Amino acid sequence: MFTSHSVKISRRGLCTAAAALTLLGGCGGGGGGDGYPAPPPPAPVSHGPLYDFTPLGLPGIVYGDVGRRGIANGGRVAGTSWDAAGNTRAFLYDGKKNIDLGTFGGSGARAFSVNRCGQVAGWAQAAGEVPRAFFYNGSLHDLGTLGGADSYGNVISTCGKVAGWAATSAGQWHAFYHDGSAMRDLGTFGGGSSFALAINSSGQVAGYAYGPGDAWYHAFLYDARSGAPIQDIGSLSVSSLAQDINEAGQVAGYSRDADGVLRAFRYSGGMLQDLGLPPGARGSEGRALNAAGHVVGYVYYPDNRIVAFIHDGSSIRELGTLGGSRFSDAVAINASGLVVGSSVQQKAGVEHAFAWTASYGMVDLNARVKDLPKDVVLVAGLAVADDGAIVVRTNGGLGLLRPRK
Repeated sequence: MFTSHSVKISRRGLCTAAAALTLLGGCGGGGGGDGYPAPPPPAPVSHGPLYDFTPLGLPGIVYGDVGRRGIANGGRVAGTSWDAAGNTRAFLYDGKKNIDLGTFGGSGARAFSVNRCGQVAGWAQAAGEVPRAFFYNGSLHDLGTLGGADSYGNVISTCGKVAGWAATSAGQWHAFYHDGSAMRDLGTFGGGSSFALAINSSGQVAGYAYGPGDAWYHAFLYDARSGAPIQDIGSLSVSSLAQDINEAGQVAGYSRDADGVLRAFRYSGGMLQDLGLPPGARGSEGRALNAAGHVVGYVYYPDNRIVAFIHDGSSIRELGTLGGSRFSDAVAINASGLVVGSSVQQKAGVEHAFAWTASYGMVDLNARVKDLPKDVVLVAGLAVADDGAIVVRTNGGLGLLRPRK
């Protein structure tokens, strides 16, 4: 099924390749033998809060994943644990303990989204290892399909509505919206597939759908309140894809031209806005946006540098990298403008999790955790809640960072 998500696979490949590039060398500084007294030391600078670290995931975890919507206020986290044999288990951390969400009789499950009530969306395998979309609220509920065998829950709203995609009786993949009683087929733009990637509390769903002959795909917006067909929100070029939506109905994503070049966009008030590029950049991808409509993602250059960015509604700004390396990527932003992601740490030559705000810039989260176990490395920031809690991937699984009080 996931091979149908060719756009996402190619993007992940781009980031992985960039992280493996040879790093730039450091630059030397001036000497202190010029006869003048040394300048006074700089005033202390705040580098953001200190955090407490809590391991996440189920026993035996060797790898974990949490999506951008896999965290909610109160320390609630939903994600997936992998064990050494490659088996997947969906879990919920309810703020105090990790809970195995189970399956429908198959061997594996994945969780992708959680709301402030601790309700979770994802998929779990049934007998015969058939994936089925689920809604979890203390027990696992099978959301059904659109006439085919498989379905995949992807996102959940604050009101417990679920969106994702499911197989039809014709063997196609169609985006769906589940209102708690029935699954609605959101259709396509005349092509064979559509996928729902984001939802807000009003029941607005964003994603992408293919056109006739699957020659192109466009970002769509669906409003469950009207039940009207999915709306094509356009493209800056050949194709487009919506990745996130906020409570105001603003959408972030990217367009793709015939040569595969990406351009980040924001959709707001019926208008699709090209977010532009820093000088010399070749392309960009918009990954997420917050309540204010600020978009984060990455820009990339002809020399294969990839740098995280934020667009504040008026201009695009690079967030930098850790130590001047060639790679950073912003994946999530909360209501207060706290951005998380990953960057190759120049000195160590390995990927580290970062946090960024306009007040203190980019900070290596490994340096901001109180009593971080010495064998644990925070590799990537994955999700951030509006209360400031952050989910990170580590070198041995997953962790939750909560600001110290």
